[in-house]
Amino acid sequence: MTIMDMLIIVLGLLMLLVLTLKKVPVSLAALISVVTIIIFSNMPVLGSLSDSYLEGFASFMKSSWLMILLGAVLSKLMDMTGAARAIATFIINFLGEKRAIPSIILAGGLLAYGGVSSMVACFALYPIALAIFRKADLPRYLLPAAIGAGIFTWVTMLPGNPSVVNIVPISYLGTTAMAAPAIGIICALVTLILSVVYFEFETGKARKRGIGFQADDETERILAQADELEASGKVPNPILSILPVVCIAVVLNIFNADIAVALLSGIVLCFVLFYKNIHNMKDSMLEATNSAAVTMINACSIVGIGSVIKAAPGFQKIVDFVLNFSQSGGNPLIIFGIATTVLCGLNASGMGGLSTTLSALGEAFLAMGVNPEILHRVGVIAATGLDSLPHSGGIVAVLTISGVSYKDGYRHLFMVTVVFTLMALAIAVVLGNITGF
Repeated sequence: MTIMDMLIIVLGLLMLLVLTLKKVPVSLAALISVVTIIIFSNMPVLGSLSDSYLEGFASFMKSSWLMILLGAVLSKLMDMTGAARAIATFIINFLGEKRAIPSIILAGGLLAYGGVSSMVACFALYPIALAIFRKADLPRYLLPAAIGAGIFTWVTMLPGNPSVVNIVPISYLGTTAMAAPAIGIICALVTLILSVVYFEFETGKARKRGIGFQADDETERILAQADELEASGKVPNPILSILPVVCIAVVLNIFNADIAVALLSGIVLCFVLFYKNIHNMKDSMLEATNSAAVTMINACSIVGIGSVIKAAPGFQKIVDFVLNFSQSGGNPLIIFGIATTVLCGLNASGMGGLSTTLSALGEAFLAMGVNPEILHRVGVIAATGLDSLPHSGGIVAVLTISGVSYKDGYRHLFMVTVVFTLMALAIAVVLGNITGF
């Protein structure tokens, strides 16, 4: 029954993937997947839905709603005031259309390294990326992957990154956020280069097939507003346009304020700088609120799946299997990397998987003489791999914010956030073994 319990979880996740690829609404696909796991795991249906699924749902709502709502408001303001258009035009004019996607990836990395959470960074980067994609005539199905490549991947591997996954190992291993800098920098650069090459290949293929930028009626309406501002000469200065985003990073990191306060400061500054370009405020805020609500419901639905998986009998058996395998001998870095990324996939969380692995294996590997700094960096890089499977809250958020379906966008997200990061993990393990435990 142990193997069957494990397969039930895999079946539920595969069902989620298939349903979302068939364009079934994310919240409904998540519920069907959850019920499937519950029934075949012989768990009480109503009790599991109320105690596990809805508790996970509500917990994520409680912790993230204010952040996502304010992020959506900021995104709408950057759009309607022409600030996003100004930044996009500057980037295209300065770097050229061929470097449009690399510029988005680097901008996302700067936001993430500046301490801006991934959810907020998605909202802040989206209107800029959308305008860049339109000016460069790039296929919109690549947009979520471009944002994800900037926020979720290479920058997380860098030493000194303030992300949670780079902070978690410190308490377990006695290291610092700058642990094993050479390994982190090399793996980040490899991931960045692979992502850029991949997008070059995909955009080239799209051009040969005659595929360019396409938008739905709502997106075209929003872009038309920016066109009017540009035609009338009301698009703001690009330096001023970037100030609200810079303000958020400064308030967050220099003044150590809460993310909600940082976002609010960016919103207020946007009002002050560009108030002349703000019209139809009521309708715009309604659109921002609706966008935040859809993103929040979808993300909560996906996070709820993780809560049910953790309560299912197969979850602990998979964890025990991975940890038992880890203690069976073999190269410590290989074992630690595999164990971490598998548990991150199950948890749909880099922090959750890394914490579990460190708590179970950290002391044992340190006792074996494994270099704690190398263990730290390998763990961080491993946490950026399978945490981006379809049941990840970050993945559903970037797809929802971008207005791109799983069917159209996830394949490209999978390449940059899973395939390339797992390749980076392999490189980290090799470098860790070469430099010594």
